[in-house]
Amino acid sequence: MEKAESMKYNNKLELIDTIKSNADLFIRECSDLKDEFMDTTYEEIEYSPYQMLAFCIGWMDLVLSWEEEELKGIQETPLATEWKWNDLDWLYQSFYDRYNNNSLKEIIDNFNQRINSIIQLINNLSDEDLFIEGRRGWAKTNGKEFSVCRLIHLNTVSNFKNFRGKIRKWKKFHN
Repeated sequence: MEKAESMKYNNKLELIDTIKSNADLFIRECSDLKDEFMDTTYEEIEYSPYQMLAFCIGWMDLVLSWEEEELKGIQETPLATEWKWNDLDWLYQSFYDRYNNNSLKEIIDNFNQRINSIIQLINNLSDEDLFIEGRRGWAKTNGKEFSVCRLIHLNTVSNFKNFRGKIRKWKKFHN
């Protein structure tokens, strides 16, 4: 049998609940922002609220597209093996460019739609495909195999927690 990766989630419901609760906390921090200040950055924070939201949506889009490509048989080799993980500014800029004309309401709606799609993806996967390392080609990168659960966690919960703190700090500078 394949090696199961040690994860903090015992089942799909725990993963889904964690995603939902952290997404809700993050979006609540963003919901009272004003459109005219969404692009404002402060040196101490590095990102504008708009960039933080676009970043989260962009990574969820990637996870969803990687799975879609794998199911269609498009992906022949592990995705992103040629990426330099410490040099992804070009990728982040593509996220910002994709949503640069969205209002706060539109970007929050996009965020919530991606959350629903991620949850649907989780529900559609077997426990083995979700929790066991190397079950998806897109969960293999730079010679390492990960579980889909781990990559979903990193590209949702981890980002939401990180940026929730940054949004709170941004608000203190802004006020």
